Amino acid sequence: MPVLWRIAFRNIWEHKAKSFIIGSLIVLGVVVIVLGNSLIDSSQAGIRKSFIESFTGDVMVHGPSESAVSIFGLESADGEMEVPTIPSYEKVLETVKAEPGVAAATSMAVAYGSLALDAEELPDTGDEPQGNGPPGTFAIVNGVDPATYFTMFPSIKIEEGRYLETGETGILLKRDQLESLGKRYGKTLKVGDKILINGFGTAGFKIREVAVVGLYKRDPDEGGPPATVYVDIDTARVLGGLTLGAEEVANLDPSQTALLASDDMDALFGEDIVDAAPAAKSVDFSKVTGLLGDTTKRESLNKADTGAWHFILVRLKNSNAAPAFIKDVTGKFAADGIDARATNWQGAAGSFGKFADIVRVVFIVAIVIIAIVAVIIMMNTLVVSVIERTGEIGTMRALGAQRGYVRKMFLAETLALTVFFGLVGSALALGLTALLNAIGIEAGSELVGLLFGGKVLHLVPRIGSFVSTLVMVFFVGFLAHLYPVSVALKIEPVRAMQNE
Repeated sequence: MPVLWRIAFRNIWEHKAKSFIIGSLIVLGVVVIVLGNSLIDSSQAGIRKSFIESFTGDVMVHGPSESAVSIFGLESADGEMEVPTIPSYEKVLETVKAEPGVAAATSMAVAYGSLALDAEELPDTGDEPQGNGPPGTFAIVNGVDPATYFTMFPSIKIEEGRYLETGETGILLKRDQLESLGKRYGKTLKVGDKILINGFGTAGFKIREVAVVGLYKRDPDEGGPPATVYVDIDTARVLGGLTLGAEEVANLDPSQTALLASDDMDALFGEDIVDAAPAAKSVDFSKVTGLLGDTTKRESLNKADTGAWHFILVRLKNSNAAPAFIKDVTGKFAADGIDARATNWQGAAGSFGKFADIVRVVFIVAIVIIAIVAVIIMMNTLVVSVIERTGEIGTMRALGAQRGYVRKMFLAETLALTVFFGLVGSALALGLTALLNAIGIEAGSELVGLLFGGKVLHLVPRIGSFVSTLVMVFFVGFLAHLYPVSVALKIEPVRAMQNE
């Protein structure tokens, strides 16, 4: 075997130009794969850390739905916006908290709206309404339990003002959201001022006035969903249509439904009705309220349903225990006859959680394409190299070298090239990683920040990435040398020697 290796290294040295071409491809491949894997691993770890510690926790429990549900609402493509509430909420929360390994749990509801200052006099900026709602600054409205939410997600820091308090009506938003709103109206807004939230969804338009309690920021700011504001839970419930009226059934007697059964439009809206109407008289509006009768029932239907929650977010002592936790609580929900669902952080993050996987798939496809191109180039280079060495191969065969020995010789050359230039590529990739981390490339947008796993690019290459890359490059080289060696071995030794 030592003789075989000496021959392999001698051949590599004697064919320096071709060895350098093949080696350069190996170095380039190792650098691209190692840096790419480092970026994807860092991105996935950053996204996971950001969402678990700032948005979703390790597990999210939600109500029944045919569509995928995230903390931002339904992930359906048909525009459906009604997020299901958790049935038997108190029982579900009790079941979740009783599980071993639970570090913290909190509840949340989500609504959609736009921020404004005046419900009637909208800003004259020429801007079109955002989404399906009224003009204003779009916001994803998270209704939270202040007693548990902000302690479970300590990355939410107060920049000015204070946190929401239990039972208080108010809003937390980012400084740029408040400044954007003030700019639309030509005003300077500050903590303590009141703003309007124009909610929209399946329940129609709802308007709530809330005071700005504080301005928040995330520390560290690792990207994530923009336009998020935090309000008291009752405000979110009203904006999202989670009111007592949503559960109320209207019972009408036959006299009230008689007109609905009529097909005669003339009878309903004919001129007789107009002719029979009494002459118009001046109206005393002070007496109008008396005509409305008792409005207690109507007012109660517009009150928030205090038992309605969309999500229960759970932090575990060990994040890796999430699959077992989900399986356990799902079984208990089924045993209690409760149609509640549980999902991990990635399901709770929705499209954001799938982003890293999508990028990884794209990168894998790119690697496959690069590998195919590398195999073709290496194969062509080896074909030329082997053809030039046909006489050498014929002489070895004439002296008694078996086909297997010749194959082993070329395999040894391939392995030597792979290991040497693979290590060179690994060292170069490690140096480039350190250089990029030292430079500290900043994300230019929230999307890039999500890809970086933070506002600044920070690559952490894994040892496993180096090993797997070397194995893959060797496999590519092995495939590349099979064809030309097979061609050379098919030539008879005497003819091969004559070609020399």
